[in-house]
Amino acid sequence: MTRQSDEKVLYKLKIDESTLKKRNISAPPTEYAKKLMRESRLTSVKPASAKDAMTVPAQSDTAKKQDDFFQSEFGNERSDSARRFKNQRATEGPEPKDYENVLAKAKLYRYRPLKFSADYGSAGFTNSILVNRYQPYQGGAGPITLTSGSPLNGLIRLGTSDLMEDIKITGGFKIGTNLKDNEWLINYQNLKRRIDWGLTYYRNVQSLSYDPYIVKQFTNLYQANITYPFDVTKSVRFSTGIRSDNQVLNAEHFDPNTLPTDNYLTLYSTSHLEFVYDNSISPAMNIYNGARAKVYADFNRQVNKVKFADGPNTYNVGFDARYYYPIYRNFIWAGRAAGDFSFGKQKLIYYLGGIDNWLMFGNNQKKDGSDRYFNTNNPPVNDEEYAFQSLAVNMRGFIQNVGNGNNAVVINSEFRLPVFTTLFDKTINNAFIRNFQVTQFVDLGTAWNGGPGNI
Repeated sequence: MTRQSDEKVLYKLKIDESTLKKRNISAPPTEYAKKLMRESRLTSVKPASAKDAMTVPAQSDTAKKQDDFFQSEFGNERSDSARRFKNQRATEGPEPKDYENVLAKAKLYRYRPLKFSADYGSAGFTNSILVNRYQPYQGGAGPITLTSGSPLNGLIRLGTSDLMEDIKITGGFKIGTNLKDNEWLINYQNLKRRIDWGLTYYRNVQSLSYDPYIVKQFTNLYQANITYPFDVTKSVRFSTGIRSDNQVLNAEHFDPNTLPTDNYLTLYSTSHLEFVYDNSISPAMNIYNGARAKVYADFNRQVNKVKFADGPNTYNVGFDARYYYPIYRNFIWAGRAAGDFSFGKQKLIYYLGGIDNWLMFGNNQKKDGSDRYFNTNNPPVNDEEYAFQSLAVNMRGFIQNVGNGNNAVVINSEFRLPVFTTLFDKTINNAFIRNFQVTQFVDLGTAWNGGPGNI
């Protein structure tokens, strides 16, 4: 390469000063630099005396020979900044031994006032259970509807929470299609600390059939709950309260023989204790992976019309365990085992058969005389005294009351296949197609009277 070509290369390597000026932006001070600036404001500067000023050596840094072998447009910026910092530290006095620590005296201000906002709101049709699972015993009549006498209900739910989601207030109103069977619910939950607690008020108005009469039942539940989580998956929960059931004979069925009939009012103290384990996750609607289980105990005591010490007691213990095993993508197997065992002076009766949220349109008796929803040919035994009634876990393919008793055990096995999200590797925006599932199930169950060992 010739000398002329070398000069051309050197000319091309010349630094673009305009670009450098644009890039030469001063960076903000570091945390250490901020600390030094704060300390400099808190210390006093000792003025230099005339004698000290005369003994200060002359600034010889300016005459010092440059250490850089190559010259550049930057100059010796590092040396200049170091010299300025050195001069600043020389004019300042010694570092104070004690200085005011602002963070040590900082106060923790409470989050006030609370700012609430709408958490959610919904309106639709449903026949699901809001709170109450047990209802007063109806003497073996059916079908059993744990929500209301109408098959479909309108539900309005509202929820609000504060900004930090420490306090949540929810409410709901469910109205029956007959405009008579209604439910009200209001719930307060305090989640500020590790121990959660809350208050609940629930009211249910339901029409019950005691052939040949129709009875209006008013249920009020005042309940307090507390929850202690051991970790993310395990917790113990306890709730207690007062429940009142007032049965009033419908005025449409009054006759001279029933006019003096008084209302039948019962008061119960209710307590529920359970241990919950849940490490399941939900990758899709109605699809889970993992295990969930709970073991619980109920204690109810009637407190009116009898002495408290001799009042009829109702005990119930049970378990509900579920396991979800992934097979392929969102295709899973779901297994469930549940059992309830009731004992005491007054018991709980469980009816086998049916499914949750069954839409029971029409009368129970068909035109041919057979039963559509509830088996009337299997009455409960008369040697037991029942206080409440409920439905056991799902037994699909059977109508209600294929079996009954104060003890019940049910096993469910399901294969859940979301068809499109499992077979096709594409993003599906339509919710109906994305969550469309095919399910194959097998249900087994039994119910009996007496103790748990009298099966």
